[in-house]
Amino acid sequence: MGPPSVSKANVKFPVFVATFAHNNPSILVVGGGGGAGRSGVPNAICAFDTSSRAPTLEPFARADLSRDEDSVTSLASVSTKEGCIVYAGINSSEEERLKGQNSHFRAYELVYPRRKPGKVDEEQEGKIEYLSKARLLTPSSENARREGYQRLVRLSPPASKSGGKRIGVVASSLQGEENELLIFAAVSTKPATSDIIQRVSLRDREANDVDITVAEDGQFQIAYCLDSAVYVQRFAYDFDKKNAEKKLEPPAKRYEAPLPDVLGKKARPKLRALRWLSPSHLLLLVNQPNRTGVELRVLRLYSEDGMGSIIMRKSLGKGAKQAVDMDVVKLDSNKNGAFQSVIAVATQDVSLHIYTIDYDGSSLHGLARYAVYHDVHDVQMTKVVWSPFSPAEAAQTKNGKPRLIRLASTSLSGSISVDTFELRHSNERNVLLSSMNRRLYNTAIYAACAFIALMLALMVQSLFDPEGNLTKGIIPASLQNAASGAKAPGVLMEDARRAQTHLDHATAPVAKTSQRIRDMLSRDQKDKEEQAQKRALIIHHDPEADSSLSTEVHEGEEEDIVKKHTKAKRWQELSQAERQRWKEKLVKAGMWAVEEGETILKGIFFSEAAGFVGNVAQGVING
Repeated sequence: MGPPSVSKANVKFPVFVATFAHNNPSILVVGGGGGAGRSGVPNAICAFDTSSRAPTLEPFARADLSRDEDSVTSLASVSTKEGCIVYAGINSSEEERLKGQNSHFRAYELVYPRRKPGKVDEEQEGKIEYLSKARLLTPSSENARREGYQRLVRLSPPASKSGGKRIGVVASSLQGEENELLIFAAVSTKPATSDIIQRVSLRDREANDVDITVAEDGQFQIAYCLDSAVYVQRFAYDFDKKNAEKKLEPPAKRYEAPLPDVLGKKARPKLRALRWLSPSHLLLLVNQPNRTGVELRVLRLYSEDGMGSIIMRKSLGKGAKQAVDMDVVKLDSNKNGAFQSVIAVATQDVSLHIYTIDYDGSSLHGLARYAVYHDVHDVQMTKVVWSPFSPAEAAQTKNGKPRLIRLASTSLSGSISVDTFELRHSNERNVLLSSMNRRLYNTAIYAACAFIALMLALMVQSLFDPEGNLTKGIIPASLQNAASGAKAPGVLMEDARRAQTHLDHATAPVAKTSQRIRDMLSRDQKDKEEQAQKRALIIHHDPEADSSLSTEVHEGEEEDIVKKHTKAKRWQELSQAERQRWKEKLVKAGMWAVEEGETILKGIFFSEAAGFVGNVAQGVING
């Protein structure tokens, strides 16, 4: 399983949106254009078949749209027998918009290319055909009609409890005081008034992103984010009766980004995108103020109406100043409900950041970087989207074919890049492993096999050849001697307890951990009240080794410990540049958060000395 294969394509218009087909995850549909006017740049929708993994891709179908109307601003697809229905957001001409006749919600039928019956060598060409258009957003003021457009359209994943039927959400932009979010049943190419489930007024705010999931009890959950808040709506919908199970209340606020300072003078971070990771976990993409960084945060929802809390965060690193888009694909689960989600983030420096996170059936863990790909496009990216994970492709495990997921990214220049990743089948499910994890995985398998073989050989010797006459040529004498001196488990445990007792009275470090500084200080505060002795908290970092942080707690007087670490400096002694660098390292390691303030760092020592296994932060805790 090597690095992903890359396929490239280029169209003669800026690409703003993209989506993969659910019933054929190798089919990619993109849309964009130059908008209304005589710029010479067309408005169009193109479809590609990425299954060949060829270096260069050509569209198998294209629909050229009117140049009197706007470009394509949103896309989503619904599966059909021979292809899919593509929902597109395309504004009508300005003249029609001012009349209140903006049929912005369009439907197109995409037919896949296929072999003609009885003619092996002949193939029926694919095509994109216009079906219908509708008006869902209803701005009343002249300016809102002129400037407003359909910014987002999102569909729920197909669910068995709804018979595969899906709901959709449309969100507006630039409608002044009349921005809205509309929830509808996606059962028609032209949604009617009876298909509208709820209208949510956003007034002068806009939804930056929206996502839908289906909970275990069959209820739909819609989440959307404004600049600094997350709202969630939960309901059950009867597609036959065309109504919700009860009257819907407005979506509830479930999270609000905290102010960076008490006086509120500093700007808040901005929520750029969000995706459901599970029915109780949301992944948030956060842009820090003034293009100072990008962060992933996991929001945990504890009840149907209470505020959630951030339980996990990950900084994308110094190179990522601002994020453009994010998407998440959920892989298949095993019988225990465990699965992996793969995350892609596009940043303004035309880089793709890939992360993985695991769900064990109740909680999330292991938010880890898979890879970073730089210079993916020549100009700014506009969209990043994963292909849906296909159970049909997962079933190909039986015939030896690899399981695949595809990641498409687009740009303003019209370039399209499709990365195809091969998955590994592990623990009755598919996962994406990084190159390091793959090496560790293979090494662990080889080591386990070697250990089992060795143990079997030693057991055979102990039973049938206690003198070692038959196995002298198989097992080295050193291993035979080591086995003869092995201790029983009870003896090993007793030795470990004695060793621990010895460590408790030694001058060596009494603890080694990678917990948050706040938690370690809290714990040592209790220790000092009980033991009335002095301790130093040490966080090691070796610039020549890696960028990880590790900590140790030493006992002794401050003067004695400082003498052993001559390069250590108190927080107050660091320059502004050094403080900023250390804060970034502590945040990246998950040991400290900006909202905790710098007070907790005062009195702690910091040192960057090569030769240690990690960064050094020494703090004396009076006990």
